[in-house]
Amino acid sequence: MALAVRKVYAGITAHPPRLSEDHMQLRHHVTADQVPPFPYQRVHVPVLLKEAVGYIAPCDGKAYLDATFGEGGYTKHILDSAKCKVIAIDQDPIAVNKARQLAHVYPDRLSVEWEQFGNIANIKQSFDGIVLDIGLSSSQFDSSRGFSFQRDAPLDMRMSYAAQHGSLRRLIPASVIVNQFSRAKLASIFSSLGQERFAGKIAFEIEKRRTQSPIDTTQQLVDAVLAAVPPAFVQKSSIHPATRVFQGLRIYVNDELGQLQSALSAATQMLNPGGRLVVVSFHSLEDSIVKKFFRGISQQHQHQHQHQHMSKPAAGTNANETFDPSIRAFSVLTRRAVRASDEEVEHNPRSRSAKLRVLERIA
Repeated sequence: MALAVRKVYAGITAHPPRLSEDHMQLRHHVTADQVPPFPYQRVHVPVLLKEAVGYIAPCDGKAYLDATFGEGGYTKHILDSAKCKVIAIDQDPIAVNKARQLAHVYPDRLSVEWEQFGNIANIKQSFDGIVLDIGLSSSQFDSSRGFSFQRDAPLDMRMSYAAQHGSLRRLIPASVIVNQFSRAKLASIFSSLGQERFAGKIAFEIEKRRTQSPIDTTQQLVDAVLAAVPPAFVQKSSIHPATRVFQGLRIYVNDELGQLQSALSAATQMLNPGGRLVVVSFHSLEDSIVKKFFRGISQQHQHQHQHQHMSKPAAGTNANETFDPSIRAFSVLTRRAVRASDEEVEHNPRSRSAKLRVLERIA
């Protein structure tokens, strides 16, 4: 799977397609400071909130990192649970603005960084807990930025639609990918990142339609998908036929899997002993990466101990002297992924696919 992901991502950063004047206008230079401020009133309740904050177990005097601030639900509840401090980051300037508004409610306890969660290594600090919620926020789904196939909007899908800022990578709109990538590349994105069974047919339909006029809106893309997917499958499918195509495009545009892998590696180097990493994912590609990473890093310490007991110590030394204390040890606290309760799913259908996993640094 990792090899397939690398193949799909190959070339996007090295040779980005040339942008048209229309798309350049979409890249207007917006900064978080220029987003209109608004009072921080209702806080969105994220999925598995009780479980996530329960595993983080906030304590007085400790420091925590919310690497995907979104609507601020996790941050607010961590701050309300103890006299602690939180650093909140997000790549979406609208979310950063919300975080800055919330910081006024918690003076000297909440600081905000405009950053992609894959770049958390840039924050030179250790933490007693880190939370990652890889899904889109409700406001992003309901926005006019092209994330949802249920709303006609420009085909954008960038979580950060501003000009390049610091280490934030400048993202390419989904419309550029749909209109300029080859049929084979589109099919690869839909298949590998969207797990779409009709990827080839959909890519062919897109290629045919874009020769007549550009596909620049979500409805135009939905129409192409519906024209390509067999009617019998549409009738019996439990999800909208465009679901996986939109998923694959969004993951590709924002390099979500690459960011996740970078964030996991960095987070383990940023945890204090006893600190916990809580990750909430929403589809099998993300969960598979988290599950395998947690399993692998938790077994490293065990393998070192096994090697220590099997190896004969050098003359004049004992087994304990051959152990390297600089190697961090971790334990997986969730043998199986934690899922949302029936009650939560009833109130928030989007929580149905959520999976929560937890890793703890034990040494």
